[in-house]
Amino acid sequence: MIKPGTHVIKSLASVARTHPEVVEWLEEWRMSELERLPQAVANPAVFQGRCQVLNEITDLVKAAPGFAAKL
Repeated sequence: MIKPGTHVIKSLASVARTHPEVVEWLEEWRMSELERLPQAVANPAVFQGRCQVLNEITDLVKAAPGFAAKL
């Protein structure tokens, strides 16, 4: 993942604070993908990549308020 700029971190922090349902939705989507991963027989790399990206985005959005506070 490329490092997001200051303005992006502040925007994500705002979303995480004012719209916690977005964070919940990201976590639900991530868990859904992780639960389907063992059944990915045809091309597991696609599922693994999607899980990795969702993990990174979810972690970033959840941590953004802390990052923004340090800016």
